[in-house]
Amino acid sequence: MERKLTKLEHSHVEVIVTVDEATWKAAQDKAFKKLAAKVKVDGFRPGKAPENILRKHVDGMKVMDDAINGLLPTMYSDILREEKLEPMARPQVDVTKLSDKELEIKFVIVTAPEVKLGQYKELKIGKSEVSVSEEEVEKSINDLLSSSASLVTKEDAAVEGDTVVMDFVGTINGEKFDGGSAQNHELELGSHQFIPGFEEQLIGHKAGEHVDVKVTFPENYVPELKGKEAMFACDIHEVKSKQLPALDEEFIKELGMPGVENLDQLKVAKKEELQKQKEANARREYISKLFDKIAEGSHIDLPDEMVESQVESRKQDFENRMAQSGLNLESYLQIVGQSEEQFLEQLRKDSRKDITHYFISEEVGKAEKLSVSDEDVEFEYSKIADQYNMKVEDVKKALAQQEAEFRHNLLMQRIEDFLFENNQ
Repeated sequence: MERKLTKLEHSHVEVIVTVDEATWKAAQDKAFKKLAAKVKVDGFRPGKAPENILRKHVDGMKVMDDAINGLLPTMYSDILREEKLEPMARPQVDVTKLSDKELEIKFVIVTAPEVKLGQYKELKIGKSEVSVSEEEVEKSINDLLSSSASLVTKEDAAVEGDTVVMDFVGTINGEKFDGGSAQNHELELGSHQFIPGFEEQLIGHKAGEHVDVKVTFPENYVPELKGKEAMFACDIHEVKSKQLPALDEEFIKELGMPGVENLDQLKVAKKEELQKQKEANARREYISKLFDKIAEGSHIDLPDEMVESQVESRKQDFENRMAQSGLNLESYLQIVGQSEEQFLEQLRKDSRKDITHYFISEEVGKAEKLSVSDEDVEFEYSKIADQYNMKVEDVKKALAQQEAEFRHNLLMQRIEDFLFENNQ
């Protein structure tokens, strides 16, 4: 096969392949035999009629189509291997010449963009200093208590923070609507799980009471309900209040935090934990700003296909996550008051930014000759083994299929560390 490669704009490569007559004929013969094997001709077993008769029953264009499809995978893999191309999106494939004696195919392949890296060291972005206040530590401990709280039935009226157990039936103009009714539903007042105005009207009511809750659905709700007035007939069965555990040594020990057995040690541990969280968040924000700054001084001509491929992947992932919550994309967009065009444009913006940051990382790694050795990988395996109380051999087995990805993630982390240390 003859091959002609031409570099195009925007990181596209055109490869025209001319298939020699012998190879093309062999591919057609193979495709014909496969199709002919299924042909039934009176007086003959399937596929056993003479070739001249079988050819009358087999579509010639179907033969060529199958022959081309049979050649394409090997042809494409040969191009990538021999021309040392790394595709970044699905190629565009066109048949430019076709007859029973000749075949010419044009591939347009999207490759990694060329990166002209700007300044990436000694940039003054401004690293944030973080600290943890005593109030934040107290809140963190109170959150621990709240998460361990038990619900206790009370006789008094419900207040914010209490949980009511109730039946309710929703109607619009006296007619029930889908999803507007439930029995023995538990609702924490103040959690904002229901539409605005619903939970507030239950405050001050006791078990055994009937409450008619009147609300108006928001304008960004689903089309069949948005903006409509509704009435929910609620029958309260129980009112439960949170009972917090005592903040004593027994409770603290049950938390299972290493080296933490009393309140003073708990405060120190929570402060260190919050400090690490804040530092990690500040670092992520700083790295993101740093990449944006580097991108301003760099030139990366991203192919549209690469961005759109990422957009489609993110959209599919988002739809899968919405499906787990019982929503589809259309319903979600209606609730948040966003059009699909706006949603996709935001995905496009985020995808372009993330892809740009990725290629900047790659280029910095090349420029600084940063790499990950086998010893580095072994060390990380050991850390994981210690963390999860596993044998190193078991960690290796568990990550065997993802070793290349694991190694690449380590390299990306090393590049981030380099940038963090070499900028202000």
